[in-house]
Amino acid sequence: MRDVDEGHAWLCLIGAIGAQFLNGAMTYGSGIIHVGLLDYFKEDVAKTALIGSLFANILCLLGPLASIAINLTSCRVSIMIGSSLIIIGFCASFFAKNLNVLLVTYGIIAGTGFSFTVTTSIVILGYAFEKYRGATVGLSMAFAGAGMFVCGPLIQSLIDHYSVLGAFLLLGGIASNFFVCGALMKPSGLEEWHKYFLKQNKQNTGASSILKRFLHFGVFKNISFVFILLGAIFVGLPYSLVLLHLPNYSVTEGYSHEDGAFLMAMIGLGSTVNRILVGIASGDGGLDVLLLYFGSLGLTGASTLIFPLFSGYYIGQCIYAFIFGLYSGAFCALTNPICFEMVGLDNLPTAIGLYFCAIGIGGLIGPPLAGASFILAALLTLMATINKPNIPTNLTQNGNISLSIDSNVGESATPAMQGSGFLRGSGFFRGSGLMTAPEIFGGSISLRGSGFLSLSQFSDSKDNIRQAKVVEITPLTE
Repeated sequence: MRDVDEGHAWLCLIGAIGAQFLNGAMTYGSGIIHVGLLDYFKEDVAKTALIGSLFANILCLLGPLASIAINLTSCRVSIMIGSSLIIIGFCASFFAKNLNVLLVTYGIIAGTGFSFTVTTSIVILGYAFEKYRGATVGLSMAFAGAGMFVCGPLIQSLIDHYSVLGAFLLLGGIASNFFVCGALMKPSGLEEWHKYFLKQNKQNTGASSILKRFLHFGVFKNISFVFILLGAIFVGLPYSLVLLHLPNYSVTEGYSHEDGAFLMAMIGLGSTVNRILVGIASGDGGLDVLLLYFGSLGLTGASTLIFPLFSGYYIGQCIYAFIFGLYSGAFCALTNPICFEMVGLDNLPTAIGLYFCAIGIGGLIGPPLAGASFILAALLTLMATINKPNIPTNLTQNGNISLSIDSNVGESATPAMQGSGFLRGSGFFRGSGLMTAPEIFGGSISLRGSGFLSLSQFSDSKDNIRQAKVVEITPLTE
């Protein structure tokens, strides 16, 4: 097949490497931009975080839309569409006067553009390579990690010198390089054959027919791939949260904005190392991609679970950021090989688009899921009223206070009740007043203010305790 594993395929690889570098440099900087927006607009964290969250989730959710664009046109045209949207979104953000505008320009328009560039830069290698597919995908993904490494210092420097809005304008200019990358993505013979195959299978021109032709829903019959999609939803739940909030967490712990931005560089460094290793390990005759995927997810989860143990120290934050990048980078590098292994080349654009969509769904349902947890807790509390035992709580009888003591109190209760803190609270019975119980157990019980129950001569009164049923304690007037 023309230009597969040879010739122009290597130019496609260069284009994919450039696009992945730009994707990593600009999409993974959302956490640093989040801190910049907090400082610039002085809005609350939740409202500001909505912008970065929408940007990251729109990027993933619209993966199927990018797949349709690839199937309808080509990888080259698709990445050009994405480039245009990114430039429009970033440049328009420069004129934003409030967060509501940024919600549209940065969150929706730019996020949609990146859904095209991210998906296309992965799919193109599936068309351009067969023998070297795993290695080339790993190499291009490594440059995405390199982009992550430079994004922290780069974006923070732009914010420091030109403000966060000025940074948007300059990022829009940098995004114009996507056009150069797209120009290198000449359709290979395999991509042209795939488009020809789709046209030959055209039955009618109805909208539903077009959707079925260019977004292959038959992949949902593949149970193994459905499990991958369900797992991707749970990947999306924490992934975007870490990238968005880790820099700001470092700042709130008392470290500088530069320190927070450097954490993204550490994630990028770990991700770069991992993506190179995964690309090599998943090549021909290498390790099973599902096994690599499984191990990477497990280790990412384990490192996140123990992060609170050392999160208060900056060196601990750096170590976690590196480990998070080291293992989380694998399920980015393995997207193409896993989807190809599960559904084949014909359904590859659809599978990759659906995979990113599943990650976006996970990121989107995270906050509502937290709210649903509180609602569930409220419902369970309401259910606790069903068959609630009728335990008397009124201790007052005819102006006196009744204290019931079980006659079955045994020998072992004596030391437990001595020095007991029970009934010690200020005003448990009667404000903070002094109350005495004369002639109880041959001694007296003093309940004063906030003092614990004190039993004088209690040790000589065990027999009386066993016989006692109700004790009348008469409140004293002050």
